[in-house]
Parts: sequence; structure tokens; C-alpha cells
Amino acid sequence: AEIELSVQPEREHGFDGIADRIYRFPQVKSLYLMSADNYDLKVVVEGDNNQEIFNFVARKLATLQGVRATRTHFLMQIYKENDIVYVDDDRDNREAFSS
Repeated sequence: AEIELSVQPEREHGFDGIADRIYRFPQVKSLYLMSADNYDLKVVVEGDNNQEIFNFVARKLATLQGVRATRTHFLMQIYKENDIVYVDDDRDNREAFSS
């Protein structure tokens, strides 16, 4: 899942202080400072199921001091990642015939 976070930067540490606390969670696979309109950080997390990710966001991320809002996006299908294509080239590309 990808989670966007709106956070309050810390005095003298900016975004680094809260980023330091977030990237230490084992569920966090990537963390990015973003230039978005409403969100500051993008967190990529992994879990065994959607409920596990929901619990992590609700109980760990959303409750951190300085976190103002979260928005979670669940990845449904990966077609290409890091230049690796995950599309099956052997799929049947024939058009359906109807009479």
C-alpha cells in the first residue's frame, strides 16, 4: 500500500525528525518527501493482508505526533516496476467473436 501523510514539520528538524520515526517501522519499505498540494510524505508499506495494513496505519502512523492526515492507496495490480514488466506475454490476445 502507499500512504500519503500530511505532517507538521518539527522546529529545527523539519521533516527529518518525523521521517526518522516512520522509516524505523519494519512495515515501511520506502519513504519519500513529496512536493504535493496536501501531503508531505509518501510511505510504501507491506503487510500480509489489508487488515494488517489498516491496523498499522490506524494504530502506528496516524497516532504519531505531528501527523495531521493520512490517505491510503492499496496496490491492486503491478504491471511494471523498476523496469521489470509483470505482464504475461503468453496471454491470449485474440478478439472475442460473436455472431
